[in-house]
Amino acid sequence: MTEVLIVGAGLTGLFASLLAAEHGDAVTLVAQGRGGLGLCHGCIDIWGRATPSRALSRLRKSHPYRLAGKAALHAAVEFFNEITQQAKYPFSGSISRNLRLPTALGSIHSTALAPQSLAQGDLDDATSFALAGIDNLRDFYPQLAASNLRHTGIAVQSILELPIPLDGIRHDFSTSDLAQLFDQPNWREETARIWKPHLTGIKRLGLPAVLGLRDPQHVLEDMQERLGVTLFEIPTLPPSTPGLRLEVILRRRALNTGVHLIEGPRAVGRIDGRSKGRRVSGVVLQTAGGPRIHPADVVILATGGILNGGIVFQQNGSVQESVFDMPVNYDEGRHCWTTTSPIDSQPYSAYGILVNDHLQPLDAKGAPIFDNLYAAGGLLGGADRTMEGSRQGIDLATAYRAVEVALG
Repeated sequence: MTEVLIVGAGLTGLFASLLAAEHGDAVTLVAQGRGGLGLCHGCIDIWGRATPSRALSRLRKSHPYRLAGKAALHAAVEFFNEITQQAKYPFSGSISRNLRLPTALGSIHSTALAPQSLAQGDLDDATSFALAGIDNLRDFYPQLAASNLRHTGIAVQSILELPIPLDGIRHDFSTSDLAQLFDQPNWREETARIWKPHLTGIKRLGLPAVLGLRDPQHVLEDMQERLGVTLFEIPTLPPSTPGLRLEVILRRRALNTGVHLIEGPRAVGRIDGRSKGRRVSGVVLQTAGGPRIHPADVVILATGGILNGGIVFQQNGSVQESVFDMPVNYDEGRHCWTTTSPIDSQPYSAYGILVNDHLQPLDAKGAPIFDNLYAAGGLLGGADRTMEGSRQGIDLATAYRAVEVALG
């Protein structure tokens, strides 16, 4: 049995751990923090600016999608849909056409796959819809969203402010607070009773994403039946309820399939001296009780990019990978890292380590640095995932390819 060590517990790391566990290997997932799922919209963006399946064939050969390959992307999406379907949190959409979903600011989010509760807000659906805020809920303002949507030519039937059954409560709620309340059947029953009179003439209603945390699909179906209205959710500022739901599903499945999860310590790469520096032997975990060696036959880095700690910018102007201190592809000189316009593509967004089509990190001469080390997700260079709208697609495809090559 192969001992597989995965560093990082975001979407890439969790997904890779599930793939490796399905392969029948012993898997350990090490994470210094929680990963970025709680900060994201909970959808799977594959390519935001065009039909995803067409755009991928035109990318340069060094792009992470080209290195992973179309087959890995399709297989990864299939496995992801299987996971969410079995968790009773089905996703809608496909690689061949993007959904167009409203955001909390009233802009349009193009995404390939979305939970049903979000996908029912597809703006290509001609059914009229209203937007509703909820009393005492901060971070969602339906007037703002409706105004901006109307400026783009999208009709919003009406704007509502819905009460909640908590008499005398004065403090503000977060979306996760309300999501936990909606998990309770009695709360849903009372909320539906006081909401229904406000919904006369409304066929489709957009709400902030609050419809449950533990069993959101059941909460959605229950509230729709009680109200007689098609509901859709709109993600708000972090912590994002749809992102948290996805994190819960992936973590639960990882633990149920035998993945050993270690949270908290920083991981420092360890090289096998017997291999003349050609192989890694695991990591050293920097724990409160002192260094702890964790051996492994295969290591997959899923530590993320600049915003997640996988890549570190130093005060002396250098940029380094955070676990094995491998070379990073970046521009010399801090003045080259950003542009003057905050809405333009930023050069630093595409910085990362270079890999081959086996997703093995490469040295300056283009040769694999270690035979049994692989990398996936935001750690890879060559893609501005924010501007491309490719973040989660790259996470899934490269995780799939890394596990396929490492354990195949």
